Amino acid sequence: MIIRFLTQNDVSEHEKVASQAFVFPTDIGDPNAALPCEKVLGAFGDDNKTLFADLELYEKQCHYGGKLLKCAAIGGVAAKPEHRGKGAVKALFDAVFSEGGYDISILYPFSEVYYRKLGYERVGRSLSVTVPFAALSSIPRNRDAALYEGKDPERLLGIYNRCAAQYNLCFVRETPEMFPEKPYLSQNYTYIWKNNSFATFSVDRGKSTVFVKEIFFDSCESLRGIVGFLRNYESNQKKVCFGNVPENTPLLHYIGDLKDCGITLHRTGAARILNPENVLRAHRYPAGNGAFTVQIGNDIYRVTYGADGAEAEKNGAYTPDAVMDIGRASQLLLDGFTDAAYIPGLEIRNPASDFFGAFPPQTTFFSDDL
Repeated sequence: MIIRFLTQNDVSEHEKVASQAFVFPTDIGDPNAALPCEKVLGAFGDDNKTLFADLELYEKQCHYGGKLLKCAAIGGVAAKPEHRGKGAVKALFDAVFSEGGYDISILYPFSEVYYRKLGYERVGRSLSVTVPFAALSSIPRNRDAALYEGKDPERLLGIYNRCAAQYNLCFVRETPEMFPEKPYLSQNYTYIWKNNSFATFSVDRGKSTVFVKEIFFDSCESLRGIVGFLRNYESNQKKVCFGNVPENTPLLHYIGDLKDCGITLHRTGAARILNPENVLRAHRYPAGNGAFTVQIGNDIYRVTYGADGAEAEKNGAYTPDAVMDIGRASQLLLDGFTDAAYIPGLEIRNPASDFFGAFPPQTTFFSDDL
């Protein structure tokens, strides 16, 4: 089996894999066809032409603890049915993991059980919240927002990246493709409130609902500002659905009566640590000085932290305070935890260690399409 990145000459093979795996019609040999992204990694037969499986690799940066981690974001994992069970997909992930330079990897799993075998664990949770406009009456209406029409994307990206820094694992955006540039054609609108917050949404007249795809703000004032602007729709719509917000969103504090709302909890995605030393250094630790030793897989890491930051080194000379595999470490270090004694796969050897106070539940949230 040969593992390599696809070129334009491999487009037809990619289309075959994608069509068979995701079950959709495609015109093999279309001269206008192209690879879905810059880096598509494939597992080929020994002829170096027949594609067994491939995946899309997006190099991203993610916020974590006030710092940035380099992320291998994975999408479009696909394999031909006749080549499944041969280890092609595992070989692709092994290649990503061994490529080096990445701190973490993130994906949206079709099966948590399947990707758990590769070391990924679910992290983060999100809510969809459907609210009658009447339940938002504590927030005054305003008309201080402006429609984004594809001009000056740096302004919108600046707002997003500043607000996204509040959330662990939220992606940094460098280009504006996540924002609708032709709102009158797409019927998807992004309104910016005073350079401090924004919401992207559409309106379903049949359901009398404003559907908010994403909303970002970084203060009480900017939250009230953008939600107050959305209230201008209540003259002809009955409800607003915030379709994807963090589990602990402060939006809930402004709803008059929660019993009138529909609230659904969703998983966000799954993540795997690739460089534990960098993640342990980047973490935002409690005030004061502390130290602990953790074993992740076969490796032991000694961590010390204080006012000047944190240091982490791989050092087998220390006795670990806690032992876990890479999947459990990915979940606990990136997402935080409570009730450590009840977490399967976590072996506690020193319950008095600073380790157990260093990773409280995190505000973890990411939502970009891959």
